[in-house]
Amino acid sequence: MPNKISFLIAEPDQHSRRMLSEVLRAAGYFLIHQARDGTELLEKSIEHRPRVVFTGSRIPGISGLEYTRLIRAGYADLSRQTSIIVMTDTPTKTFLKAAQESGVDEMLARPFSSQAVLVRLKAVLDRPREFVDSASYVGPCRRRRMIEEYRGPKRRFTDPLEDSGNLAPWEIESNRAVVRACVRKISELAINLTPGDRRKLREVYAAVKETEEVADSVRDQMMGDAARSLGRYIVGVGASGLIELQVMTTHIDAMHTLGVLTNQHHEQREHLITGLQALVVKKLARLRAA
Repeated sequence: MPNKISFLIAEPDQHSRRMLSEVLRAAGYFLIHQARDGTELLEKSIEHRPRVVFTGSRIPGISGLEYTRLIRAGYADLSRQTSIIVMTDTPTKTFLKAAQESGVDEMLARPFSSQAVLVRLKAVLDRPREFVDSASYVGPCRRRRMIEEYRGPKRRFTDPLEDSGNLAPWEIESNRAVVRACVRKISELAINLTPGDRRKLREVYAAVKETEEVADSVRDQMMGDAARSLGRYIVGVGASGLIELQVMTTHIDAMHTLGVLTNQHHEQREHLITGLQALVVKKLARLRAA
């Protein structure tokens, strides 16, 4: 029964610990222990032997990944199969890879919703990955598995949100967070952009190309197409740098929207891309005719 499952939340911020505890209690889980730092995390792990541990990626005295490696190595005779969910502010590709190698079960990228917590919890309790205990690696199987696969009529393997059924929830979350960070960079650079400012436009273009590369690397074709559309417009404007800011804003707004739409919104995502591409064709045609 849910109320017999023991949890441990390791997080220096009291408000964050309380919020996560409330989410668990609302879901019917009541054996919840808390730790403020690495010392308490290790002590309470030994005292309570939790089934599931939520830990910040960086807490005083130990990192979430260091803790994971200790548990997977059999620290203090604790169960190597303890489910570990790491909460992080920096869900980068580098961190994602390190988390996989350390044996983390799931990851939550801040800020996260109560629904995101419950999705990760369901993954570790109801659909746990096969546990691997070998000389080179100890932890949940790192081979991707089918979770919440979308099988709608528009499913395309070229779009990672449509292909996300092969990813663990925290991998999907990390990929989306990395792409959203790239889009935010474009948005921040574009704030002070004025027509004719070629230096600033070059900076924006570099950020657009970075977004395109990152989107392609995580197989988010539609986000990559949005970046390519904006890049094409910037190149088409040429050395004059006389870009129409409304075209830039339209692309950035669409990319922010793409960053939050899920695979159930395929047609809406596709409509956004079609609109951006049509806009660029129209604007560049006018430039050539001028």
